[in-house]
Amino acid sequence: MTNLYKEHILDHYRNPRHKKPLNDFDIKENGVNPSCGDALVLYLKFSDDGRVSDVGFDGEGCAISQASMSLLTDMILGRTREELSAIGEKDVFSLLGVSIEGARVKCALLPLETLQSALRRMESRVI
Repeated sequence: MTNLYKEHILDHYRNPRHKKPLNDFDIKENGVNPSCGDALVLYLKFSDDGRVSDVGFDGEGCAISQASMSLLTDMILGRTREELSAIGEKDVFSLLGVSIEGARVKCALLPLETLQSALRRMESRVI
């Protein structure tokens, strides 16, 4: 991992974007990585046109999971549900900008899995 990419991850870990619980949200989803103890809560608010109008998260975890969530929340703001559904693992790894291996893969993907879980629950109800 080059210093530039390390700094990129550390910046999002130390200064996470959108790390705040929302009081006014349409869906709240918990995500946990039992193998390392990372725990996240994702909050999504949608506008009338179906786009993410506000996003927040809370929780504790390693630098990789926290940076991944910070980067992902930046990415999803303003997107539609369909666009959110199209986000995949490659997108997360691209956002992180580093090769993630071993046990850290679960840390990096916890935010995406939490988002996907929220989207599945949303499909069963109308916001």
